[in-house]
Amino acid sequence: MTKSSLLASLAIVLPMSLPLAASAASLTLSEPLAGGTLHEGTVDMSIYTQPVDETGVEVVAFYTERAGAEPLRVAMRLEEGDSATFGLPGISGVTYRFERSAEAVTVTSAPARTELAMN
Repeated sequence: MTKSSLLASLAIVLPMSLPLAASAASLTLSEPLAGGTLHEGTVDMSIYTQPVDETGVEVVAFYTERAGAEPLRVAMRLEEGDSATFGLPGISGVTYRFERSAEAVTVTSAPARTELAMN
């Protein structure tokens, strides 16, 4: 095998052998009544925040898996330092993390890991 054919073979095989990086989307809402949208796979999620009292923030999210589907609602109250990570009913392959730090709420979507446990 010549040097040029070896390099050509490596150029084809090497990218296929590298692990694929998982993508994640993130949205930070740092003001009262701020809002934004995340898109992960087939799910669109619109999120906004509103103050509840001196220490709490209500985070409201509407999500849908496909165009034309009825949006579903998720709401939670977050205090300083609170966080929650969960998947959505009927939607596989993605998790969402809602986290409050100071006055900001950060929402991150990421591909879900699947692990198989066998006895």
